Amino acid sequence: MNHFVELMNSLKRGVVAPVYLFYGEETYLQEQAVFRFRQHFVSDGENAADLNYDLIDGEDAEPAYVAARAEMYPFAAGKRLVVVRRPAFFKPSKRPAGETAEKKGRKQVPAGEALLLEYINNPLTSTCLIFTTDKPVDKRRRLFQAIKKNGRVLEFNRLGRGEAVRWLGQKAGVAGRRFDAGAAEALLDAAGPHLQRLVAEMEKVLNYTAGQQIIAVADVRAVCSTRPEENIFAVVDAVGNRRYGEALEGIKDLLAAREPAPRILALLSRQFRLLLQVNDLLGRGLTAGEITARLKIHPYIYKKIALQCQNFDQAALVNAVQALSELDLAVKTGRQEFYPAVETFLLSV
Repeated sequence: MNHFVELMNSLKRGVVAPVYLFYGEETYLQEQAVFRFRQHFVSDGENAADLNYDLIDGEDAEPAYVAARAEMYPFAAGKRLVVVRRPAFFKPSKRPAGETAEKKGRKQVPAGEALLLEYINNPLTSTCLIFTTDKPVDKRRRLFQAIKKNGRVLEFNRLGRGEAVRWLGQKAGVAGRRFDAGAAEALLDAAGPHLQRLVAEMEKVLNYTAGQQIIAVADVRAVCSTRPEENIFAVVDAVGNRRYGEALEGIKDLLAAREPAPRILALLSRQFRLLLQVNDLLGRGLTAGEITARLKIHPYIYKKIALQCQNFDQAALVNAVQALSELDLAVKTGRQEFYPAVETFLLSV
């Protein structure tokens, strides 16, 4: 988020690089940045607006074509904006067997990429060229290094939980509202960390609470459907605290929401596998940072799982994972019905 705010402040001051690479998982902020750049450079009221704005599909476009579009001078305006979405030429390249990094560095750049590389090393000040991708990028590639040297490279990562809650609070403030205690967190739990979905769910909440200043937890729950993952967390919490009726109600809620039985089983299995893995790693003395890195899970998810681990011992978790594997096979082969089988499992954990 800091990168985005700093980028927008630079744009307001008129400080614009000739070429940008936006990459990372948070595509909503990337799209918002492109939208602001287009507003800044290309007015919809201009007759030449379409001529001074190019949107290119980078998965199909050759680098030479991108260079050719960027080299065009603006028509009846001061600037041109060229946006290349999902460019294929930043992807990590596979190194052939036996090829060393030294040999790779001496390899000739393909002709098409050479033209684009030449442009990026000497870009027009009248063109703003922006590449956007949510895919991994190879930072060793010459194109990446050239943009880093002659323009700006910005990584758009998912917001942390604290950042997302603050962002929701700011959005509510702009609309003349504020969240009651726990309401912003409830919205984040329901929508997940993706800003695109958060924006859509926030809009629903604002429409539902029109005419009132406070957004309560009840308002969020009234209009936002809970993600299946959150329901599974609630089910496992209920089992760990021996609230079996509540756990079974959670399974019924998932079925009522038309969540397929195989997906419910997959989510349950994943949850208990994570519990087993986290419990094991905690027992070995690993830190929270080491565990999240090894299991590739979000710190917020880790915190919830670590709390749940307090309700189960290692043997119970091993038995649960094994039982779910057997239950999955029994349901898939038709030897057992889904709900009675899950009911028996939950009561036995």
